[in-house]
Order: sequence, then C-alpha cells, then structure tokens
Amino acid sequence: MEQLEQDFLELLKKCEGTIFKVCLMFTDRQPDNVKDMYQDIVCDLWKGFPYFRKESSMNTWVYRIALNTAGMIRRKNRIKPSFISLDETVYNKMMVDESATALIDCLYELVDKLGKSEKSILLMYLDEIPQSEIAVEMGVSEAAINQMIYRIKKKLVKLNNN
Repeated sequence: MEQLEQDFLELLKKCEGTIFKVCLMFTDRQPDNVKDMYQDIVCDLWKGFPYFRKESSMNTWVYRIALNTAGMIRRKNRIKPSFISLDETVYNKMMVDESATALIDCLYELVDKLGKSEKSILLMYLDEIPQSEIAVEMGVSEAAINQMIYRIKKKLVKLNNN
C-alpha cells in the first residue's frame, strides 16, 4: 500500500467521529442517508488529500471538506431534517447509554432548528476547535465567532424553553 493511502486511512481513523457528526447533523438520520453522505464526504476527502497543506489541523480540514460536501448534497437533494428518533444502529455507532436517548433526541430536535452556518459553528465549537480556526473557516473575525456562539447558545435555550 502506498504511503499516501496509509496516511489517508490514518486520517479517516482519527477523524471518523467528525465525519459521522456532520452526517448526523445534515441528514434526516436515516441509516442509508447517513451512509451515503459519509461515503460522499470520504470521496471528497480522498480527492483533496494530496493537496492538504497542513496549514490548519487535520480535524479542521476534515470539517471544512465535510461541511462543504454536506451543504452541496443538501442543496442538490433538498434533504430537509425531520424530527424523528434516531435509528438503533446509529445509537450503537455512537455507543450511547440508553438513559441518554431522550436527551439526545431533544438535542437533535433543537439543533435541527438552527441554520447551516449555526450548525457548522456549533459542531466545531463542541469539538473544541479553537475559535481562531472556526473564524478562518467561516470567513469572519474571532470576535464575530465569539458573538455567534453566544447567540447560538441563547437561541438553543430559547428554543428549549418553547
């Protein structure tokens, strides 16, 4: 196996959770749709991997590709999130404790009400991507990202209270 292939497989191993989270956020969470988006993201990552210049962290680069791919797929297919319970296979993949099921369903219902850029920012923030890198990815200042995160948190609280 070539070194490029080995390096790419190592990237997938390290960033599988990131790709999976993007798929869950930007699909209706039906297993086939999640798998299809996952495969499309991996294909786009493979296409771009030889050009990865390591100017950002590997995970940030994966987020950039995954979010762009997810956005293109949603525009192309007009996939709209629906408010459904997660499939059992998804829970197994996430290794979720059964007692957390209701909380996770509630969280996804709230997140489904956010816009694409809000979801993107929230995903990176929850994955502890430095706000400076989020700012670069979103094309805004770090101060703007701080304000956006504050507003997203307030919006989620408000949505939860309704």
